Amino acid sequence: MIQRIGVVGAGQMGNGIAHVCALAGLNVRLLDLTDEQLVEAMAAMERNMDRQVRRGLYDELAKSEALARIETNTDMAVLGDCDMVIEAVFEDMELKKSIFKELDEICKPGALLASNTSALDVNEIAS
Repeated sequence: MIQRIGVVGAGQMGNGIAHVCALAGLNVRLLDLTDEQLVEAMAAMERNMDRQVRRGLYDELAKSEALARIETNTDMAVLGDCDMVIEAVFEDMELKKSIFKELDEICKPGALLASNTSALDVNEIAS
């Protein structure tokens, strides 16, 4: 059962993935290179959730509970106990390969690893 999701990359796609997972009731660990990027990502998620509340899709309680389920960090080691980790960094093959190499070393056995790539060969990333 998936209960904790890790997301590597807090840009538009990464914070969108974290946003949806948190609203679905999952605990999320969002990772990026700097605290500033993480603060910006949390602010973007809050703005997007505010818009959803105004449209009547969620209420304030659901929004605040979802935001509380998101932890931010700059240390990849915190992803070690995640049930699933989704990589959502920019489209750079070498960067993605290095992330998956590190995830392979730190994630628990049986953890699912996924990529949000849209243009790169997933088989090459996995190699």
